[in-house]
Amino acid sequence: LNHASHIHSMIPPTTTQQYALAYATKPFAAMSFLSSCYMIYYLVFKEPEKLQRLYHRLVLAMNVALLPPSFAFFWGSWAMPRGTPHRIGAVGTVDTCTAQGFIAWMFAMTVPIYYGSLVVQAFLGVKNNFKEEKYGFIEKWVHATAYIVPCAITAVFAVTENFNPNGSVCWAGKAPRGCETDPYVDCQRGQDIGKLETIVGLFVISLYLFFPPSVVIAMCLWIKKSEKKILRSSGLQAVRESARKEMMHSIAKQISMYLVSFWSIFVLTMIATG
Repeated sequence: LNHASHIHSMIPPTTTQQYALAYATKPFAAMSFLSSCYMIYYLVFKEPEKLQRLYHRLVLAMNVALLPPSFAFFWGSWAMPRGTPHRIGAVGTVDTCTAQGFIAWMFAMTVPIYYGSLVVQAFLGVKNNFKEEKYGFIEKWVHATAYIVPCAITAVFAVTENFNPNGSVCWAGKAPRGCETDPYVDCQRGQDIGKLETIVGLFVISLYLFFPPSVVIAMCLWIKKSEKKILRSSGLQAVRESARKEMMHSIAKQISMYLVSFWSIFVLTMIATG
């Protein structure tokens, strides 16, 4: 039975599947790259005054962080070592594969950290009546966390040779793919790093799937609470609460729109890594 399972797992992808692995993610990666470029252009050259607000500076930083992984996913199988079995377009080297894996894996953590910072900033803004002097200190910590922590984790994978062909791109894992669970195949690359890959994977999934929507829901509940407060207010206080409610609605709408875009990147990542 084990031998039969091994034979089944070794069945190579069809030519159509190989072309899909090589090219399916490229249009989405290109769209992600171009949309991020537009957002950067818009904020820096069209509406630079918006960058006086912490929220828009974080939006800018998130779009800058989207450029490297978009490039990495467009690079696709071209970065894989020449001669990689069943990978059309593999014309790279071990070094280009490691570089692609480093970029893709690192920014798979950097981007959700920035998105998470957007919803935290919005939440703190609502709580502090949008007085940035009370919570602006988080900006430097957001940037430090978004780059230093993912870079340190990703470096561990790089030095232990754990970036190898995986799906449409080079990603975290041993080579050949699945060798660590197949007694008939010896692993040629990738040292044992224990449960680090699982821990990091769960951390990234929580950042993508659970944390952002939970904060959005909290903001919606806060808006409902604000509406009740407006009904109990009168005069100038009612005007202030109404303006605050409108600002909260606007931010909640923007955050929700970014969430859809953000999840599309997550889906792209899942498709690309098989």
